[in-house]
Amino acid sequence: MAMYGVPPGITNPPSPLPAGADGEHPKTTGTLVLVFVFLAAFATYYFVNWKLLSLVWRIG
Repeated sequence: MAMYGVPPGITNPPSPLPAGADGEHPKTTGTLVLVFVFLAAFATYYFVNWKLLSLVWRIG
């Protein structure tokens, strides 16, 4: 029975993996490196901007 607006995985879930089957794990090493590089860049940019803004506004 199809329900309007409900994803098919809710009404008809997929069968579970058999016992002992781990499945394929995707390799995400390059993705994690990019995530941490961008995180470091954005954090540096954020704090440098706050420091420069405090110098311009002469607060503190």
